[in-house]
Order: sequence, then structure tokens, then C-alpha cells
Amino acid sequence: MKVLITGGGCSEKIDDVRSITNFSSGKTALSIAKTIQDLDPAAAIDFLLAEGAVQPKAPAENVTVKNFRSCEDLQKLLKEQLASNSYDLIFHAAAVSDYTVQSVVADGKEFTPGKVSKFSGADKLLVKLKKNPKLLESIPAWAKKKSAAARLVGFKLTSDASQEERAAAVQKLFAAKNPPDFVISNDLSEITPKSHPCVLWRNYGGLGTIVAHGQVQDIVRKIYAFNS
Repeated sequence: MKVLITGGGCSEKIDDVRSITNFSSGKTALSIAKTIQDLDPAAAIDFLLAEGAVQPKAPAENVTVKNFRSCEDLQKLLKEQLASNSYDLIFHAAAVSDYTVQSVVADGKEFTPGKVSKFSGADKLLVKLKKNPKLLESIPAWAKKKSAAARLVGFKLTSDASQEERAAAVQKLFAAKNPPDFVISNDLSEITPKSHPCVLWRNYGGLGTIVAHGQVQDIVRKIYAFNS
């Protein structure tokens, strides 16, 4: 079994000392890997982890780690990995930024990110954003040549959402042109340091159906059983 796992949060550069990011730690990616290794010690795991995410303490011989910073970095790594490797399972757990910095306006003068090392002294600073691509929707196309049979697992995190809102967010992923095979949904309001309850949804003809509830480790074991 060969598995690709993304994890951690993207960081979109404003200047050399500032960025827009999120609170994703990458712990879910490590938990996924540990569960798989417990089930199958011989499984080969490739990590794509954010630079600021928790990293594996002592990667085994069958574990590789590559780091990314931005959505653009992760997109490039995903294309490279999927073009050169054949995977059985792909867990896209990274918290990808919805937006990246298009330009920064300091006191009325506009700059391209990376062209100024540090903004300082400006009375007014305006950060203009542009939408990032949805990497989850592109993975099936990138995997088509080497990993056409791979099961793709996406994640959908909501915050203080009702059950109806959570379901609508998940169904939106399954309604995409290239939907994942599974979606693991969770809500920030229910996650604690000791508990990470999730819902597993499976794609049936473009419509998501709930197939399991449980902690993230239980859900991963369920997906692994589907793939065995």
C-alpha cells in the first residue's frame, strides 16, 4: 500500500516577515499516518506537510516528507508526486488558503508581494487578495496517469455550523467536476486536544452518503477497509 498525505496550513506571503495563514497544525495528517502504519507496518507513506506543521519525529525508511509554504508550493508538489508515483490512497488534509495576496497598497502605492522586503512606516496598508484554485478538484486529473485507481479522501472543516450547514458544505465537494471518493467532515466546535470526532461521507454518483461516525482514527480504519 502506498499513501500520499497532505497536512498543515498554507501561508500566503505579504512581505518577508508577514503572511496570511491559519491555525492548522498538521496533527491530523500524522494521526492518519500512524493509524495506517498500525494497520500495515509495510505501507509506504509520502507526506506533503506545511513548513510550520508538526513533523514526523523519526521518519521510517518507507516514509518521505516534503514541505510547502503556500498554495502554489503545494500545487507544484502535488503535481510532481502524482506524476512520478502510483498511490492507492490520497488523503488531502492540508488546510489550503482560499486566497493568496495579489498586491499590497501602502499609502496609495501598489506593490507586488515579494518586491518589498518589509512594509514599515505606512499609515495605511491595504492587502488585496485573489482566489486560489481548489486543489482537491484537480487531484484526480493529476493522478490520472499513475494513480487512476487511487481513492481520494478530502476534508471539510466547518466552524459552529448546524448539521444542515455541514451537510451542504460536504455535498458541494461531491458536486464538483472531479469529486473525491470520500469526504471526512468535522466541526471546530467539537475538536479538543483529546477528541476529534468526524463523519465519513462516501461518493455515490455525485451525492455524498454518510457511512460512518467516529474519531479520526476510526474513520481512517474504515477507509482502509474499503480499500483492502
